[in-house]
Amino acid sequence: MIKADLKGKKLLLVGGLNNTVDLFDLAHRNGVTVGVADYNHGTLAKSLADYAFDVNAYDEDAMARLIEEEHFDGVITAFNERLGPIVRKLADRVGFYAPFTVEQLQMSTNKKFFKHTCQKYGVPVPKEYVVKSIEDIRAQQIEYPVIIKPVDSASSVGVTPCFDEQELEAGYKKAVSCSKSGDAIVEQYLPYDEINVTYIAQDGDIQLAAIHDRYFNTEQKSATKAPDLYIYPSRYADMYLEKYNDTVINMLRGIGIRNGSLFIQAIVHDGQVWCYEAGMRLNGCKTYQILEYENDYNTMEHLMLFALTGSMGEHCDFDPKFKKWYATLNVLGVPGKTIARVEGEKALASYPWLVHIARRDGVGHTIPADSAGTLVQDTTRIHVVADTKQELMERIDKAGELFRMLDEEGNSVLLKPHDTAEVLAGLDYDL
Repeated sequence: MIKADLKGKKLLLVGGLNNTVDLFDLAHRNGVTVGVADYNHGTLAKSLADYAFDVNAYDEDAMARLIEEEHFDGVITAFNERLGPIVRKLADRVGFYAPFTVEQLQMSTNKKFFKHTCQKYGVPVPKEYVVKSIEDIRAQQIEYPVIIKPVDSASSVGVTPCFDEQELEAGYKKAVSCSKSGDAIVEQYLPYDEINVTYIAQDGDIQLAAIHDRYFNTEQKSATKAPDLYIYPSRYADMYLEKYNDTVINMLRGIGIRNGSLFIQAIVHDGQVWCYEAGMRLNGCKTYQILEYENDYNTMEHLMLFALTGSMGEHCDFDPKFKKWYATLNVLGVPGKTIARVEGEKALASYPWLVHIARRDGVGHTIPADSAGTLVQDTTRIHVVADTKQELMERIDKAGELFRMLDEEGNSVLLKPHDTAEVLAGLDYDL
């Protein structure tokens, strides 16, 4: 909850993705109205917004005119790397606030920029091979396996683990085709545990706010694995805080971060961490909903406040080790299947331990046939809370039992949820 008086303010959301609609309730409870502007027609976000405008967000002149004519007081975007720089430039032009500079935003829009920034500040990253052509692959002594990915894509699109030269050549063509800039990055493949760390900056004070473990679906046969479960706090929280947190914060300070929310994804193995990707934005797993439950601090709400006032609001002290257990279920759809019916949402919402449920895909949506192993096949995210880890596993199972997506024949279009008995066996720590 924020304490500033925002009644009567008008906020422009640039890019109305389905997962941005949380902003409307947060705005309305503070007396703020929200307009949505992008070139998409008839979207869910536009149907829920107070105002809707069919304007190309990349047309800066048109966006600036819209802001002036409609008397908006701030501009914001969320969950979209490509719109971040657009909104920052627009904010600078009209005298509004945006948390990150265009250069800082390269931490998430360009994987090479992120990696080389990490190296500059001593943040560990996977070994990299410079590959700009098929000939570069053949000319180098590459130690396999490696992983190749576009430098500027998201949701694991265009990512391929490669175990020999032939696979790398095919992976290179795929990665380049998925890259807006036509560039790819090749790194050593580290198929170990993964964590996601969330940082929040408040007027120059940068804190690790949350850290969670990422569990991957193993039922599906695909080159990459999509995460289907997140657990907070991470079993690696103590190790990360002791060995890596100060170094990462020093990097964020070094590049001039003062306000905003960002996340870093990392691989963990045998007491070592390798950071491989950053997002200078809210993460798609919506950690801000868990932080509101844990700390009474909704990051999206505070970013709204920043967009309207230039302040992140009342300072909050975070403890990433948390007082309660939390889980996020990524409900993965089977590629190629079409959702004809959704069941169990109301029943699930009746339980007090449900923190939030956010459905990204509705009835009639077909999970893309080529989405296997990517977050594109993520249909819904469900957050639950518990006092004990045993209780958390029971609630994960209950959520999986209640929430169903079915095809026209009544068959499930969802992948089998993660095995909670296996997860519980690995939670060898207590709060």
